Amino acid sequence: MIEETLAKRQQTREYDVNKLPNKKVVEDILAKAYKLTASKQNLYPYKVHILGPDNKDFKKVFYDIVNHQPGGLQNWNVAQAPYCLIFTKRFVANPDPEIYDRMNNGENYNVCDPEKYHKDNRSSAIEVGMFAKVLTTLVLEKNMDVSYTGCFPSYNDNKELWKKLPFIDDTVIFSMQFGYRFSDYSFKQKKEKKPDINEVFNWV
Repeated sequence: MIEETLAKRQQTREYDVNKLPNKKVVEDILAKAYKLTASKQNLYPYKVHILGPDNKDFKKVFYDIVNHQPGGLQNWNVAQAPYCLIFTKRFVANPDPEIYDRMNNGENYNVCDPEKYHKDNRSSAIEVGMFAKVLTTLVLEKNMDVSYTGCFPSYNDNKELWKKLPFIDDTVIFSMQFGYRFSDYSFKQKKEKKPDINEVFNWV
């Protein structure tokens, strides 16, 4: 049941580095997440950089970059997790011909405009969040665990720092890690309390 699956998600702090997810299973999960995740006009204005078990050096560099942000030191999971995904914005250079026709008729698609796409963070961020949630669900179904990281310095203000990862060529939006947790210890931490539901929901 999907409710029970989603209820299992917690922020994993420590991964089992000796128990690696099967690569074929991971490839299938990622492909399925891409298939199931919605995108406005099927543009998918983001790129997913996938660092697997063999990308230890790049993951350590990413951890070093994360450490440049206050509070980043605790996110050792970005270097330790078997799989670390880094999401960036993507200029959509080759949209579907239908989109081209609409653009020629005056419709505006910022993510397809080289002069405007870099100013539109909202579209990419929303869609990355949707993909991450679908992927999280599929990962949890395979009895793996996940963690999320958004604590890293701005790409635009720290391009020299980000150049240490040569595949990063656009604004970094989000990062997600997954694998098998080391032990229940990886979940032991002080929990932030959710606000009361009435503070969030406004029935009109």
